[in-house]
Amino acid sequence: MAGIVGRPPDYTILNNALDRGRQDIVFFADYFLGMKLHPGQIRFLRGANGNVNVLVPGNRFGKSVILAVRHIWHNFYKIGMKEGDSDEWQKVPYRTVALAPHSNVLEVDFQLIKQIMTSSFPINKEGEPIKTNKCKLGWYIELDKCRNSAPYFIQFKDNCGIMFASTDADKGGSVQGRKFGYGSYDEGGRSHHLEYELMSNLLPRFGEMGAQLDIASTPDQTSPSIVYHSEIFEKGQKKVDGFISFEGSAFENIYLPQAYFDQIEQTYGNDPLKQQVLYGKFVFAGDTLYPAEDIKDAKDSSLNDGVSYDYGHSYIIGIDTAMGEDEMVYTVLDVPQNPTPTNPIRLVRQMACKGNSKSPQIHMDDFIGLVATYEKLNNVKIILETWNGESARFYQDMPYHLQHLTKCFGSWQPPGITAKMVGRNPRNVKKAEILIALRKLLANKSIKIPNETILIQQLSVYREDDAKLKTDRVISLALAAWLATDGKPKVNTIKFLEAHEW
Repeated sequence: MAGIVGRPPDYTILNNALDRGRQDIVFFADYFLGMKLHPGQIRFLRGANGNVNVLVPGNRFGKSVILAVRHIWHNFYKIGMKEGDSDEWQKVPYRTVALAPHSNVLEVDFQLIKQIMTSSFPINKEGEPIKTNKCKLGWYIELDKCRNSAPYFIQFKDNCGIMFASTDADKGGSVQGRKFGYGSYDEGGRSHHLEYELMSNLLPRFGEMGAQLDIASTPDQTSPSIVYHSEIFEKGQKKVDGFISFEGSAFENIYLPQAYFDQIEQTYGNDPLKQQVLYGKFVFAGDTLYPAEDIKDAKDSSLNDGVSYDYGHSYIIGIDTAMGEDEMVYTVLDVPQNPTPTNPIRLVRQMACKGNSKSPQIHMDDFIGLVATYEKLNNVKIILETWNGESARFYQDMPYHLQHLTKCFGSWQPPGITAKMVGRNPRNVKKAEILIALRKLLANKSIKIPNETILIQQLSVYREDDAKLKTDRVISLALAAWLATDGKPKVNTIKFLEAHEW
């Protein structure tokens, strides 16, 4: 069989084993690697035939062992390459890639593969003496040619090897210009840019050889990718778009002692995260303000390209100003008189760009043009966040008729006589009320938002203590949501008020 270098004389039994190992990765792991897999690992290895296989494992399920076996098997048989002349087949380079958001995860994966190949992987079953695996392919790894520090690399015979790459810095860009026979993404759910990495950098690198990508990761409640991770997991459950999903229960791992399960039961009690830790369920939990399930329900792809003015509709525009690297954001909501799940508020346009990317006058021109798109017959209201000087300056630079349509939320309030809608004075409103107004709409299924990656990410990780978070799009949306609900006037009339009155 092509590619088997340095093997013993050509015995029929060995030939049969080699042929069977190509067809059955579980047999390969047992016979050639000496790896005694548990039922959950076997179920994944035999069922992972999607373009993207999404595994949500419980803690201590053994996902890294699965990925290690997959890498070794793909390299040993050069899966995806047609066999031909033995000498030529051996010369052709073949690579798989092991990805992770951070290099510390890659180090674990690297060391695990070396352990397996050098018969030093520990097998420890309760009540039995500790043993190590017995690998028949120790000759296949070229230890002197492996790179033992980041970026790690494992060199095999036949010009095969495993490249290890962290996605943290370049969003998976290091794989550009290469092709791979297989890829693993360990803890991919912890990536901050999973959707972009998958669609822009990773999947195009696997198409030429019909290669697979495995994403093995527990859900990370603090990751901006939590919603997207959930969505591809759900796709895999339905087996659509090339995705296949698996849950991995820790109870399937026959090598775990009973004391482990007792400890988890005692630690987690009725905490919903126990379902994730023990059973590999995709659970949403944590301290984010906007639940991921509500965000998913609010997404409406028909809004992705924006929606122009509709006759007779009313609009609210929320503004979060910015200088420097923060974003200047304008959010336009189409607001029905009584929002309900069947007649929801819709986010029909959100414009965002860095504050320092344009001059103040161009920012204002953008805003004036946006208002003109939707303003017909006194149907637009505006709310502006004014906790700083640049926001006050933005208000003062507005045309006079737009100032009359604008409420200011913050410590600065406009002087003189301004036309204001009767209703609550935003000066007296706490920031928490602004944020909760949006949460109520999401919880009541009374708002729809576009499937826009940055907005979804910001909503997914938002916490009330947002000092270190990118929140500009959320704040702009929340301001508009508050004015559409809690801040709306009790009567639909306009009167002129002195600044000290509102």
